Amino acid sequence: MKYPNAYSGVKKIFSAEILSVIGAIVLIVSALLGLIAFAAGTAAQNAEAETASSLSGIAVGFGIPTAILLLGAGVLSIVAFILQIVGVTRASKDERIFKNALFFILVCVIAAATNSITGAFSGIIGQTGLDLVSSICTNLSKIATILVTYYIITGVIALAERIGNEKIEKQGKTILNLILIMLVLSLIATVTSTVFRQSGTNDVIISVLSLAAGVIELISYIIYLVFLGRSKKMLKEATE
Repeated sequence: MKYPNAYSGVKKIFSAEILSVIGAIVLIVSALLGLIAFAAGTAAQNAEAETASSLSGIAVGFGIPTAILLLGAGVLSIVAFILQIVGVTRASKDERIFKNALFFILVCVIAAATNSITGAFSGIIGQTGLDLVSSICTNLSKIATILVTYYIITGVIALAERIGNEKIEKQGKTILNLILIMLVLSLIATVTSTVFRQSGTNDVIISVLSLAAGVIELISYIIYLVFLGRSKKMLKEATE
């Protein structure tokens, strides 16, 4: 039984996840550099003139590459999103479960667009309102991402069942539970950092929580990537 659309779709989703992994690594590095820049800038405020000048230089030196890395991560995210939506649309032609993922991909787009548009009205709604909307959009996007992952893996499991590949089917069910747990933990870390930010908690604690969320996401991405690679191979063999 041949599944050319599913193979092509999962192949694109696989490529999208590779870019997502690279993007997650870039974000983690930028978070570390940003933490160093923040620490140096804070120390400079309480240091003597000569030392303060050196610390300020360090803050700026680490701040610039942080901004560049964040921009790069944004570009990777856009390309990964395009590949993902094309891949899911293609795979849905052979397995209808993939169609469920399309709705939540749309939710991610709306959340991101709302977040960007709101930024233009910061002078009207104020910084507090801006932070609140940004937090809601970020957390909504993370929940939608969890559901996208759920339906993609569930779709692959359904294909494995139809093909008769019990190994991939069993691995898919195990990996699905593991990834969902890790993504929920990442969401909890993100929500916690949001609550701390709203309550005026020290930025270092918030940065550590954000970093923890990034590391958890990276691990889940890698596990997901390995599974997609095996699934791609299964579909290629079924298509030949």
